[in-house]
Amino acid sequence: MIRHIVMWKLNADDVAGQKVAVDAMAAALEPLVGQIEGLERLSVRPNAANSAANWDVILVSEHTSVEALAVYATHPKHVAAGAVVKANTRERAAVDFEV
Repeated sequence: MIRHIVMWKLNADDVAGQKVAVDAMAAALEPLVGQIEGLERLSVRPNAANSAANWDVILVSEHTSVEALAVYATHPKHVAAGAVVKANTRERAAVDFEV
């Protein structure tokens, strides 16, 4: 099992704009579970504390293998969801590890 963690800084600086962005990202990404083989779990959540020092939003997903993560990364439905993410974010950091 591979856990995929992605953190983003949002374009919006205000609380209302950030909520709209996180909701849009979650709506685009979370339904991919069950639509992309090997994607077992996925959640998108906003940062809850220390907003000045932390990233704004996180994605945590689990994939059956490194190969399944690669399929997810290039799957057309993920690419389409990625357009929503890119429209709402300005910075990205990620890490993948075995669990």
